[in-house]
Amino acid sequence: MGIRTSLAAPLLAAAVLAGCQASARFDGTPLDRYLCEAGDLPFDFMEQTRGDFTAADLGGLSRDPEARKAEYRDAGMLGGRFVFWKQTLPRPPFDAPVNVVCQALSFESAAQAAAWVGQLAAEPAAIRDSGMLWAPLDGSQAEELPSPAGRLFRLEAAEGDARVTLYALHEARGNVVVSVFVGDRDGRTEAATALAIAALRDARLAEGATSGSR
Repeated sequence: MGIRTSLAAPLLAAAVLAGCQASARFDGTPLDRYLCEAGDLPFDFMEQTRGDFTAADLGGLSRDPEARKAEYRDAGMLGGRFVFWKQTLPRPPFDAPVNVVCQALSFESAAQAAAWVGQLAAEPAAIRDSGMLWAPLDGSQAEELPSPAGRLFRLEAAEGDARVTLYALHEARGNVVVSVFVGDRDGRTEAATALAIAALRDARLAEGATSGSR
């Protein structure tokens, strides 16, 4: 862990995390169904990477890693799985691509998963640290937005002349917290994109549950 990509590369690119090394300690493959698939995404994206991580791995990305690791441990977080998608663009000159990270966090109980979502603060570091991603905190501000399900946050921060925008949507499903992170460096990203991805994912999960019960 500890490998980060600067936002000089696209927003959320730290999700690559070069192998994550957590796969030997937490098997997140059963969580794959909670991650967004190509059909859940609103336009053309290419999958960059996916992987497993522990609660300690996630906490280790914080500016205060030991405190964040303890917080996640006390919250009953076990580990998770993520997938990182990057928008495919036609021909140069390119706008900054939209990047998407979908994530599933496993907790010891459903009550702990719900409590973790419920206590999330609309504070830049808390939002950034809630996902296996990277976003700057310089000149940052955050707010919570209305959402039909779960909790939706917007994080804005500066990197040089760019103004980064990141949306984070979290929802508890039993003992799993499913999350969608959408962002870019040009401020083109909209909350509607994160909500649309989550809605298509939820419809797919509901259809799968119905099919499985037959």
